[in-house]
Amino acid sequence: MSTSRRYSDTPSIIHAILVARTTTVLARIALTLPYWWSGIDKLFHPLAALDEIHSMGLPSSWLLYVLLLIVQLGGSLAIIVNRYAWLGAGALAVFTGIVTYLAHAFWKLGGPARFAEMNDFMEHIALMAGFAFAALHGYHIRERGSFRSHNPQKATL
Repeated sequence: MSTSRRYSDTPSIIHAILVARTTTVLARIALTLPYWWSGIDKLFHPLAALDEIHSMGLPSSWLLYVLLLIVQLGGSLAIIVNRYAWLGAGALAVFTGIVTYLAHAFWKLGGPARFAEMNDFMEHIALMAGFAFAALHGYHIRERGSFRSHNPQKATL
């Protein structure tokens, strides 16, 4: 099995997949999928979105609705195109943290419901970590100036 030049333990085919722009774009689209999908749905169903906002104990306001769309759609787009990805990732992570606290308060429940909500809570924490990695990855790509740069002094990931 042939390995890549850069990392001797990485097979060449895996290296090729990992450095391909397509892989990065697909990963960014997949990471943000729940957010842009939800944002598009809320865009076409504003009254249902207002009901969802109200169900979390927040006031059902058009201002929150617009902010929600900006965060979900704008944050997703920023990550996908790697322009202000750090801002999009941060906005989506903060949004996820707030919504997770409001919607998955497992500590208020008992029995199987507690277990199910705790799992959802932990999955959302993992999404927040994914946003941190997206911001880090985007930063390192832009700092190197080229996606395929192999300068070992600058590339630390």
